[in-house]
Amino acid sequence: MSELRSNRITDIAGTASPNIPGAVLQVKSGMYNGHMALTLDTRVDIPNLALTITPLSTASRVLIMTTLCYGCTATNLYASGFLMRDSTDIGLGTGATGSRLNVSFPMDMSGSSTEIYKIKQGSMTFLDDPATTSAITYKVQVRHHVNGTMYMNRSGQDSNADYGNRTISTFTIMEIGG
Repeated sequence: MSELRSNRITDIAGTASPNIPGAVLQVKSGMYNGHMALTLDTRVDIPNLALTITPLSTASRVLIMTTLCYGCTATNLYASGFLMRDSTDIGLGTGATGSRLNVSFPMDMSGSSTEIYKIKQGSMTFLDDPATTSAITYKVQVRHHVNGTMYMNRSGQDSNADYGNRTISTFTIMEIGG
């Protein structure tokens, strides 16, 4: 059986951190385990779900993955999630016209009255091309449109029962060599 060991890998130019196409070069992760209420019709940053990364190459891409857990005090919740690079929205739909919104991912509850006892998940995976070697910050925002109060990481009812769950929301970014 063969074994390969190295204290340092360099590319042909002698770069200590080679930019190997397709290789994972950096990983950053954050999670929010608090329970915040969201403000109606206002985009809100989710605490701890903002991560800064400095790409090693302008050819690198950044793989973004998020899962948000939420609940609401009313049925028919309308909410949206947004991915951002610094102050720019990324991963948005492009077909919205009129009063419609271009969003990164939907977050909703159905019309059933039992939905207030449940925790839902909204998630998104997106591969970004930042084309920079400067530090950039990725973050997740949520906008709650109508109906009741929306909460992160808990249900709307928040009953003290075995169905009264508490959760976390996560955010991970990975630099992929280009």
